[in-house]
Amino acid sequence: MQKVYIIEDEVLLRDLIIDLLKTHRDLEIVGSSGDGRQGYEDCIKLKPHMVILDVRLPSLNGIEVAQRLKNDFPWVKILVFSGMFNLGIIKRVLMTKVNGIIEKAAGLAEMEKAINAVAAGQSYYGPTIVEKMPELLLSNDSEQGLDALTPREREILQLIAEGHTTKEIADKLGISARTADVHRTHIMQKLDVHNVAGLTRIAVSYGLVHIPDSL
Repeated sequence: MQKVYIIEDEVLLRDLIIDLLKTHRDLEIVGSSGDGRQGYEDCIKLKPHMVILDVRLPSLNGIEVAQRLKNDFPWVKILVFSGMFNLGIIKRVLMTKVNGIIEKAAGLAEMEKAINAVAAGQSYYGPTIVEKMPELLLSNDSEQGLDALTPREREILQLIAEGHTTKEIADKLGISARTADVHRTHIMQKLDVHNVAGLTRIAVSYGLVHIPDSL
């Protein structure tokens, strides 16, 4: 019996995936969360064999969660899905060495195929991902901006883009407000961006958060 954990902030979709998994005799749902950080912490404790997660998650995005889980438990099977994939997001997801990538628009039938494949130890890429692969191979985009950031700086970039204040970021990460502010300064310097709107747009382009309509 393989233990499965789900991280998805859309309750309806999360419930649909749970219902889908309940039809599999060899898969046991051990937990779920709508928050990336909480989901990661739960996985550390529960050690599931398989994790299904969205790219865009509050607190800690799915790409960072996948990277951390693969570092902690190289054997864990991870299936990533998202409502939007651009070349930058696909590249970052692939770099985490996840086992499957699928787009939400593919539907539940395609999701079931992906779950079956990943659970069996195979790799699975949705139709949209496969279509973008040739373009990805030809792309010279090194994404030096985001790659220049440390994991903690990427974490803080997401929290800034989500609208958290320096104090809120400090409290959430257990660091001082001064340290959080220093990180913010370093992020702006490395990305050559000097306002929150600019940071938010960068965070969106790399699949960290949704962009507010007002920006």
